[in-house]
Amino acid sequence: MYNASHSPAVYSTDYFGQEYKAQYGKTYEDDFESIYAASLFRLSIIKKYLGNNVSAKSLLDIGCALGFFCKAARDVGFVEVEGLEISEYAASYCKRKFNIPVHMTGFEDFIPVKKYDVITAWFVLEHFTDPYAMFYKIYGMLEDNGIFACTLPSYFGPLFYCQRDQWIRSHPQDHRIDVAPWSVKKLFQQIGFFSVRCFPSGYHPERLGTIAQKYKKLYNTIANLLCFSDTILVIASKKPQ
Repeated sequence: MYNASHSPAVYSTDYFGQEYKAQYGKTYEDDFESIYAASLFRLSIIKKYLGNNVSAKSLLDIGCALGFFCKAARDVGFVEVEGLEISEYAASYCKRKFNIPVHMTGFEDFIPVKKYDVITAWFVLEHFTDPYAMFYKIYGMLEDNGIFACTLPSYFGPLFYCQRDQWIRSHPQDHRIDVAPWSVKKLFQQIGFFSVRCFPSGYHPERLGTIAQKYKKLYNTIANLLCFSDTILVIASKKPQ
């Protein structure tokens, strides 16, 4: 789903402070524990398809923010970890706090000098003016059999299907695209990825009403089978040349 009225986001220097706190109740730095836990979960899925021996693997996190995912990646065994971040504050924080190198630039302007075994992008690519071009760029930056992992907004979820008016009202203007599991699989396969897997990135039975809330386990099982979620996690493997 393509948003023709896309308005690019403008990130102020306080995005990770009061702006983040206004939306989530705490600053980005104070939200470390939940972000770190989510990072470990995502890494566990990546390692399932990449293999547990990741010490010789390289990883680039696009839009790394303060570097919490980069830290988690290093903690689970990745030695060669790099971030890419447009915010000078966030990039400096990651380098100073975790001693992890960060390319301080936008991904559109980033000129890679090598290829990576893993590239990640968590709720980043939907913000680009031309996300499809970014998908192709990422594919070209991966080693053969490399893994691309990302999270994206999905319109195959309870909010779009059951609360359409609210979905329209709350839809961010800086989102260029929304996907569905089948559409992102088709797109990634056209790019050249030979294996594309989609998983729910969140569960919200309350958006379907009281019955779904009452049977949360059943709802989660069905959501897993169908990848029915307002946001999805995508794991794609690059086809060997």
